[in-house]
Order: sequence, then structure tokens, then C-alpha cells
Amino acid sequence: MEDRAEIAVEEHVELEYQLTRDDIGQALKARDKASSRARRMRGFALVGGAALVGASAVPLANGEAPDTQSLVIAGLLVVLLFVLQPWLLARQFHKIASRNGACRTRVDDSGVIVSNQGGSSQLNWTAVPRYAETADTFVLLSGDKNVSCLTVLPKRGVRGAGGMDAVQAVLDRHIRRL
Repeated sequence: MEDRAEIAVEEHVELEYQLTRDDIGQALKARDKASSRARRMRGFALVGGAALVGASAVPLANGEAPDTQSLVIAGLLVVLLFVLQPWLLARQFHKIASRNGACRTRVDDSGVIVSNQGGSSQLNWTAVPRYAETADTFVLLSGDKNVSCLTVLPKRGVRGAGGMDAVQAVLDRHIRRL
């Protein structure tokens, strides 16, 4: 009998895309769900909101009018922190990403290679042990508790028929889905 060497066919998917502010915004929201830092910030917001309510309730309980100017300023700060901060962060990341131009990405069993005008980076699966899927993106997340690194793969950038299913299959084979 002859010995036959089996040739493994490596599945890979290529993507071409220019990151948008919306892509980055979705990725940051996905990161916040996985980040202990984001959970702490939400906890601080709840404590701050309770303090704000308490600051107005105590004077009312004593029959006095609360200091409306301080309450308005505190309320605006809370709104700015939780409404504008994610938008500003996405805007800032988009400025950086757009300077490097369009991305070409290859996803395969060895990891992810992202190339653009600014250079290229190769991530093996241990560098990004989990991922989240949003409406328009796959977001690869680092394993540290604060999720300090992320890689955004917009679905619209997938080349070829069945490419999105192939990306998801490779990701599911190597890393944990959140």
C-alpha cells in the first residue's frame, strides 16, 4: 500500500474595508460589555445618580428648596459622561484609523493579519481569545480584564460568497464568542 500524504486545505477569508465611525462605535459598545472597567464606570454612574437624587431629596425633606444650579451642573456632567464620551471616543479612533487608509485583512486558522498604509499586524488566536458580533461587525477582543485591545472586522468588507459564514466558522473554531 502506498502512503498518501493528506494536504490540509486551509480555510481563509479576506476582507477589504475602510473603518467608519459607526463600525468603531459598535466595537466600543461590544468592548464595554466585556470590560470590567466599563462595569465599574456604570457602577460609579449609579452611585453618582443616587448621590444626585439624595442631594435634592434631603433639602426637600427639610422643607427647603434644593440648590438647582448645582443639580443642573451635576446632571449635565452625567449626561456628558455617558452620552458624549462614547461618541467622542469613536470619533477620535476614527480619525486615527482613517489616516491609515483602507484595510486588507486575512482571517485563517493561524490568526488575523491586518494591513493598511500604516503597516501590518499579525494576531494569533491567543492574542484575541474572544469575540463579539454586532449588527455590522465582528469585534476581536483581547483577553485582559479591561479589554485594552480590539480589532474590528466590518461584515461589509468580506469578499466572496459565503464569506461571513466562513469568518464566523474560523472564529468559532479558535476563540470564544461572547
